[in-house]
Amino acid sequence: MYISNHGIPLSLFQTAQDASLDWFRSPLADKEPANTNNSIKNKGVVGYRPRQTQHINPWESVDVRESFSWRYDPAYDPLHSPSSLESIPPHVKKYVEHDTDGFPWSLTPKEFSQPVIRLYQAVLALGRQLVRVFALALGLGEHDLDEKFTWPDAGVAVNYYPPITPRSPQQQPHSEPQQPKVGIGSHTDFQLFTLLYQDDVGGLQVLSPEGQWLNARPVEGTLVVNFGDYMQRITNGKWVSTVHRVVNNSGKERLSIAFFWGFGLHESCGVLDSVLEEGEEKKYEEIGCWEWVQRRIEMMRDVKKGMGETTV
Repeated sequence: MYISNHGIPLSLFQTAQDASLDWFRSPLADKEPANTNNSIKNKGVVGYRPRQTQHINPWESVDVRESFSWRYDPAYDPLHSPSSLESIPPHVKKYVEHDTDGFPWSLTPKEFSQPVIRLYQAVLALGRQLVRVFALALGLGEHDLDEKFTWPDAGVAVNYYPPITPRSPQQQPHSEPQQPKVGIGSHTDFQLFTLLYQDDVGGLQVLSPEGQWLNARPVEGTLVVNFGDYMQRITNGKWVSTVHRVVNNSGKERLSIAFFWGFGLHESCGVLDSVLEEGEEKKYEEIGCWEWVQRRIEMMRDVKKGMGETTV
């Protein structure tokens, strides 16, 4: 779905977009200090990934994109004061990343980091509003899910897609089957939902129930909302995790900023009783959010385990 009238000024998105484009266009040597491989603490989860170093779906090409990703840090969350960081419950603290060195932002210029962080903080507030809307739609009280998002698994990925040039038949050996060439391969997101800002270039595609790829064309002033794996699990499959990918055949560079919104990693995810009809059985077992995310990350890192599956 698309949402509008969300209260975030268009100028905030535009400033973050312009700053991101400037940074991605800079020489590789300027971006390399923020490379995910340079952070032992974060185990390669956050930071910069160069072009063609990710392979989301083994049935498709290596991803033709660069990215900068960051996990939730309560120090940047307007909901929490500096003093509250000292009193994070122990069962939460083990899952919350608070890097006193500021990695990876500390290794990027402020001209890039500051606009993106300001936008991230605005989207945090919007995400908490949407959680209450979804709670009501699922037969819960408006604030019944609030506690699961006090310390949320709320990350951001800034994705830069250069234009894709299809290979000619002369460049492709007849004996080698040609994989679809993608900016990012088809996949579902891990968490409850994703809020996506995309520029006016286009390229985002979502898979219909009939198996057709539909273009999610850009609509100015809106955010795209993709449901994730948690949403499918808590609704017992009634709200399905969105299979999506990016194919940038525009001949132009493309930029998107994805905000992932999930329960705190110390929480668990299970089917809500409020969505079950009389006699309906639960399709999914309760699972810890940390366990689920680790399972999905492992599948993405090892293409032999990924197998291109979309079921959750």
